[in-house]
Amino acid sequence: MRDGAEETPMPTCLCFDEMPIVRKVAPRILAKLGVETDCFETLSEAEAAHREKGGADLIILSATGGNQAVFDFVRTIRLSDAGREAVILVSLVERNIGMQMKVRRSGANGVLMKPFDADGFRETISLFMKSRVEEAA
Repeated sequence: MRDGAEETPMPTCLCFDEMPIVRKVAPRILAKLGVETDCFETLSEAEAAHREKGGADLIILSATGGNQAVFDFVRTIRLSDAGREAVILVSLVERNIGMQMKVRRSGANGVLMKPFDADGFRETISLFMKSRVEEAA
């Protein structure tokens, strides 16, 4: 902090994914972008963290298998004060137009395709989080 200016807090991410490798790799990639990440193995753990912490700047949710509860959670997030401005990405394993439309109708900002490589993941996150990552830098 210089000249009495307030320091911009580091952007935060809440990530739900069933895959251990995603929960291991995503925080490493996001840390390089200046994003602090909490990952959860179950949707109920992610929901509890969202209620407890009051939201995150970026929310990544796995919709593997078309889990309806994920879309319900996106709607719940959007109705909360903290969730109105959050960037919400839903990860999918196939390019199914019907599923992508369901993602958009639920209130998510976009789709993150799995499996992803580090560069593709970083590029997608940067696209949606550009202004927030720049503010924290």
